[in-house]
Amino acid sequence: MVLSSRDFVSPLELIAVTTALFGGEIDLDPASSPHANSLVQSNRFFDWRDNGLVQPWRAKNVYLYPPRDILLKHEQPKNNKLFCKNLGFKKSSQRVWLELAYEKWIRKEFNEAIIFLTSTEVALLVTQKLNFDFPLCILKERPKLFEDNEELKPLKQSKVFGFVYYLPPVDNYQEKLQEFVKLYSNLGRVYAQ
Repeated sequence: MVLSSRDFVSPLELIAVTTALFGGEIDLDPASSPHANSLVQSNRFFDWRDNGLVQPWRAKNVYLYPPRDILLKHEQPKNNKLFCKNLGFKKSSQRVWLELAYEKWIRKEFNEAIIFLTSTEVALLVTQKLNFDFPLCILKERPKLFEDNEELKPLKQSKVFGFVYYLPPVDNYQEKLQEFVKLYSNLGRVYAQ
């Protein structure tokens, strides 16, 4: 998997709210690093060497902040049939991870997930094309990201917007949806059905 020379780590307030939504612990972060996990503190994580795109995600819950790269055809997961008309073109990494998370949720590899996106195109345009109609929180402030390295320096000025999608559990959908709305309303505007 090709990685950008610089990637970022999630905002602390988003990690805290997600941990609360998940009952006190994040079970799996499939697109992480040892530095990022020192903040996220998930029970398990995959880094670039593990390549979470090809791993099973069996977990109670998943927190996903996909990398910002572009993935070539050979870097994309095989047999991804849900949204892809043609695997022959380059795609935003955030789109590929979003598609894969949805596919794995449908296959019940995990119960619920939070997906944090910083690509406005993927979060607002691609999701419409894909009919990806899930609860969404648009952060009211630009996310306070950290550099993904040993120092975990806060970025002085983030130029991205933050979008949080929720793939809710099927068994107690209404209760968890209400909890999502309540918790994430503190971070931004929530859209839920």
